Amino acid sequence: MNIAGQFRPVNSVPDLPELPPVSAILAQGLELVEDLSRKLQHLDTLMLTGKPNEISEAAATVEMALKTASPAFAEIAETMGRLGACNLAAAAAQLRKIEEEDAAGLAEALRVALARFAKRSVSANRRAQQLNRGLNAALRSLQALGMQESGRLIAEA
Repeated sequence: MNIAGQFRPVNSVPDLPELPPVSAILAQGLELVEDLSRKLQHLDTLMLTGKPNEISEAAATVEMALKTASPAFAEIAETMGRLGACNLAAAAAQLRKIEEEDAAGLAEALRVALARFAKRSVSANRRAQQLNRGLNAALRSLQALGMQESGRLIAEA
């Protein structure tokens, strides 16, 4: 009996997209956080100068960088979920268990960089609030002195 041709080829399982290695994802996240930190530091420094145009441009740069980095941070969170870790410290511990020392070191470095960025962010936010309060107080003082023309502050220009 000839059975040739009676069997159809079995469709192979469709190729799943290959996931980038954990080290690559964490290294990319670390680079993004360091870049964001530099941009935030620049904005914080500019707020001391009192140059509104430069401050506005730097703030827009930081905002755009955060939006651009958002998918990478989502990928990091997804990777941590695959590792069964709720934070970067737990991810580093999990990576050490599976003998991924390089990736564990990157997870620790990313955790430290994010903590530093958060601290700078709080500092820049406080400075922005102080700057805003100072400008509001100055404008109220000008208004109190009667420096208005047709309902608009002269100093507004």
